[in-house]
Formats: sequence, structure tokens, C-alpha cells
Amino acid sequence: MSISPKSKLKPVKCPICGDMASNVARPFCSSRCADIDLGRWFQGKYAIPAVDAADDTIIDALIAEAEADNAGLDSRRDHDGGNDDDR
Repeated sequence: MSISPKSKLKPVKCPICGDMASNVARPFCSSRCADIDLGRWFQGKYAIPAVDAADDTIIDALIAEAEADNAGLDSRRDHDGGNDDDR
């Protein structure tokens, strides 16, 4: 005897009204609550707040600093003859 997957579902409350969810509209109790939830999605009520992107001047400064560090490494490598055995 096998158990159908639906019979293993735990009872849950509807996230909209709190009534017990029906298997037909799960996780909602009815199509009405499912439609309310969909409307909230469309209105952006479930949006994740965005974090302000980093200012371009900060990014440009970090890139310039990294390039300067790399240029310093290249000039030292050229000065040492490219021999990394000393390190």
C-alpha cells in the first residue's frame, strides 16, 4: 500500500487570512486569498528593499589604487630582473 504525496502534507494556515489551507489552493485557503496575494505581488508589497549601489567615484578610486599597486609590483619585478627567488 503506497501513500499518496498529498496525504503527507502537513496542515498549514493561509498566509492571508489565517484559516486552514485547502489542498486545492494550497498554501491558501481559497482562490480569493490566492488572488489577494497575487495582487500584493503586482503592487510591489513583497519587494525586497534595495541597497544603494556603491558610488562610481568610490569604485574608480579602488580601481586606480589597485592599478597603482600592480604597477608598483611590475616595476619592482623589472628592477629585480624578474627573479622571484628572493621572496
